[in-house]
Amino acid sequence: MATCRVRAQVSGDAVSSFEIRHTSVATEINPGLSEAITAAANKAPGGNLTVSESIYLTTQTNPYNVGVATSLLNEVDMRFNTCSMRNIYSPDTATARELMIDQVAAKMGKDPYEFRSAYTKLTRWKNVVDRAAKEADWGKSMPKGTAQGIAMHVEYKGVACAVVEIDCRPETVDRKIRSARTGPRVTKVTYVVDGGLIINPRGFEAQMMGGINDGIAMTLTAGLHLVDGHFVEASWDNYFYTRQWNTPPEMNIVLIEDSEAPEPGGAGEFGVAATCGAIACAYARATGTVPTQFPILHNEPLPFEPYPTIPPVPPSPTNGLDFAR
Repeated sequence: MATCRVRAQVSGDAVSSFEIRHTSVATEINPGLSEAITAAANKAPGGNLTVSESIYLTTQTNPYNVGVATSLLNEVDMRFNTCSMRNIYSPDTATARELMIDQVAAKMGKDPYEFRSAYTKLTRWKNVVDRAAKEADWGKSMPKGTAQGIAMHVEYKGVACAVVEIDCRPETVDRKIRSARTGPRVTKVTYVVDGGLIINPRGFEAQMMGGINDGIAMTLTAGLHLVDGHFVEASWDNYFYTRQWNTPPEMNIVLIEDSEAPEPGGAGEFGVAATCGAIACAYARATGTVPTQFPILHNEPLPFEPYPTIPPVPPSPTNGLDFAR
């Protein structure tokens, strides 16, 4: 559970400040950084927050020239056991940041792609954004209720940019599949990634595909409802991770194999954050409503009957003599 707040100050043709504030329940990092020293330090007072802050500060980079850019983490220890999903912090902050970047671009009268291309900090990053827009035919004419969305993310010594096409038309949103959550469908994903020196291109491509499907789930359908101390989703069949009916029919993964980076970066979770941001931006453009909570369908009626939270107890006998016999 987390909340991101973003505030941007636009002054004419420039952005003078861009602030991100991320508040969440404490991330449990009991093993530290997977070695003895930080695992022990994590158990000290304030240790968990120290490790969380170090991860946040080293992974959350604003890739745009937007004046004074700040990003702060505030974790609240609610004494509630947690477990991290893929890509700690990045999907949340990237989605909030990219939605705001679209709004800033609109405020300045600029196209979302053109703003990103012009305001991206490094040439290496800009090249990925430009390549993604070209590969996806950015700005093409699309039917009402459908739209493209673009987002970028910098992490793992690399940069990724996603262009997503989404279908929010009623005939798609309201399609019926038994015991399924359908809703808006991502119909195409163009994903361009510069991960430095790539050792295993096919493995890297497959890893991006998995991360993209994670991003679709986290943005549109896959959430938990906590009611009176019980999760309504009692089984994986009630947790609406991306299924076949929500998987994009078309996916184009482009790896930059002539990267200027001389060493390998990372691939593990690099497909998630940019996808989340692009889906949110595409949804906003297709519907005219900027989403403020995720997954977007979280408050829609449940498409399943929740399992009971109280174990069945046989009724007590009303006639002791009959019961004894």
